[in-house]
Amino acid sequence: MIPLQDNTRLRIWGIDDAPRELVDSLQCHELTALTLRIKYGDRLDISKARAWLRPSLNSLLANLFLCEGGEAVFPTLRALPKGSKVALYGDYDVDGVASALLASEFAREKGWHVRYYLPHRLKDGYGLNPDVVKVIARMGFDLLIVTDCGSKNEKEIDLALDMGLKVAVFDHHFVDKICHRECIINPHIGGDEEARKLSAAGVLWCWLWQSGLVSQDWLLDRLDIVSLSVVGDSMPLGLLNRALVREGLKRLETTRRPGLRYLFDKLSVMYPIDENQLAMKLNPCLNSAGRISLAETALKALEHSKESIKAALELVNLNYQRKKLSGELYNQATTGLRDGRFKFVVDSAHWPLGLLSSVASRLCYEFNRPIVLAAQHGGNVRASLRVPEGLNAIEVLEKISSHLKSWGGHKGAAGFSVDAKGWHEVKKKLEESLSKCCLLESVSEYEDAISFEPKMWDLHLWERFRELAPFGEGNEMPYFFISHQYDDVMKPLRGGSHYRLLSRSGEILIFNFSEAEKYKGRIKGWLYRPFVDAFGGKLKLSMKAEKAVI
Repeated sequence: MIPLQDNTRLRIWGIDDAPRELVDSLQCHELTALTLRIKYGDRLDISKARAWLRPSLNSLLANLFLCEGGEAVFPTLRALPKGSKVALYGDYDVDGVASALLASEFAREKGWHVRYYLPHRLKDGYGLNPDVVKVIARMGFDLLIVTDCGSKNEKEIDLALDMGLKVAVFDHHFVDKICHRECIINPHIGGDEEARKLSAAGVLWCWLWQSGLVSQDWLLDRLDIVSLSVVGDSMPLGLLNRALVREGLKRLETTRRPGLRYLFDKLSVMYPIDENQLAMKLNPCLNSAGRISLAETALKALEHSKESIKAALELVNLNYQRKKLSGELYNQATTGLRDGRFKFVVDSAHWPLGLLSSVASRLCYEFNRPIVLAAQHGGNVRASLRVPEGLNAIEVLEKISSHLKSWGGHKGAAGFSVDAKGWHEVKKKLEESLSKCCLLESVSEYEDAISFEPKMWDLHLWERFRELAPFGEGNEMPYFFISHQYDDVMKPLRGGSHYRLLSRSGEILIFNFSEAEKYKGRIKGWLYRPFVDAFGGKLKLSMKAEKAVI
């Protein structure tokens, strides 16, 4: 369903509110200047606005403090001779795949022999698997590089070191305590604010840049992969991540990776490529491998390899299966949230674990509240938590951490596991905790929106407005507002709950508004955002309703 916005909790801005000095100094559009004013408030100044619009990657990397610790990683990698055997261990999502691929290409650039292993979601679980570590050590590898996990795997790193392996970990997940600081690069160990926003692939990329172990040109060529990881893991788009993604999007348009180009064609990715197409088309397809099959398929599709197109074809088929299974899970979870006793937590013994996080994200957006989806696997219940902007998933789980077997994640998304026998108690605690969080948020939070008619948009204005892009977590596109008029007409589109709103102000598309009749007499306006689509082979700018104002 489309989220609802209380009219009394809405602040509406007009173009006249745009700071004139910013428009003149930066030669930007009034919408751009007004968005910056809303974002920064009284803290806005010309230098800060200029840095946000035109972030300098070189300057940001020169001033980046990545982490404390990790003292052994640089000398270990610098001293490793050509011909050494290197094993890579990643994770099964886009960031895990991207960081493992970046590590693989770096290792080959250094002349090392490389084998990678991406864990199976059900068989291996999350993080370093001790049985895999034993196999790697017994096969005579010299070095184990771990990406997108490992910071909490104290025993497994102990095992690897005891069996004679050198270890280097590049991770970005939250840690409250850590051992083996000397071999772990993780910004949550004393890194600065920009560092803590990086994806795992971003951590490895930035560390390589600062280490000088490979050329900067070599690294810039691989920002296509880093941009996939930042968007795929919904990392906050601060200055550094925005700079990485902006450059990465350009690299994607000219990528020489045959599997990626095949996916662009099959998924109808349009040029110019933007972050929305990564989030809505490419990354879900890449993630489908780790969700319902083997993540290695996604990695092979991204490699410079003769096998990449074959792997990409397999990915397209897996993506079709993922969509079907996700649709079934979504319908069941939606019914549970509407009709069940619990408002935030829904579980089933039959849901596929690999699809919990993506469906939870969708439900979190549509219901505009925290969502936990859980499913039993063996003697454990594994769950995915997603929270809307303004809440912190890590803080939620920290409060009940003593009841969890394992947990980890980021501010907006986290996963955890519980002994099946204790799940009912944890479920109640989560429901109580999330209810309190939402109550506090509802008392204090206002939504900002810019009053702007849809008919005022065109592709030229859109291009100018995208100076603020990429948009996403931490840099959300502002909402635009139009008021409801007595002569507005809502025409149904195919699918039953989709509509086209025809207004004197312009046209808006409304998707998934299943309760349109219920709220028809109470609607005071709409919050919408523009998006680019292709129609008849040409780019077209359309408007999508994000919230109904009541």
